[in-house]
Amino acid sequence: MAVGLSTGKVMILFNIVSYNDNDLSSVEDKLTLTAGANFADGTAADQANTLWSDTRTLADGASEEIDIHDGSVNNNFGNPLTLTKLKGLYIRNNSADACLLIGGGATTPIELFSDAASDKLKLPPEGENLFIAPNVDGVDVTTNSHIKLAHDGTGASTLTYDIIVIGVV
Repeated sequence: MAVGLSTGKVMILFNIVSYNDNDLSSVEDKLTLTAGANFADGTAADQANTLWSDTRTLADGASEEIDIHDGSVNNNFGNPLTLTKLKGLYIRNNSADACLLIGGGATTPIELFSDAASDKLKLPPEGENLFIAPNVDGVDVTTNSHIKLAHDGTGASTLTYDIIVIGVV
């Protein structure tokens, strides 16, 4: 039985109106922007063939490294996740009071930052981060395949986060 990605759309929509009230008038500025990627099944540009998603929990001050290449986690159909290319990564911090640290992995981290071993993105409470690389190359994860996520130790309790990975096996 074949497993693949039928279709997919990852979108960002900005539809914002700002204003400035002056003494005699009001000025309005509108911003509308739609960006993102459409994915078909495959391995070329604008294509992916694997999806993995999960809701995970970290104790206060804890961390974990998820390897998306070595088969240590299963995709949504129970098959080992063995990506060669990362095409999309979405992470949402569901905590109301703790920050989620992304990156800075000690063991073969995915190179999303200029200094993958020490650079981290600090995702604030209820913050979201979306990374999309839809071109044919995506991000090579055959050697550097770990996503490190850590609870920054603030807040009153555990931290729960959502993660979605789109890629090519």
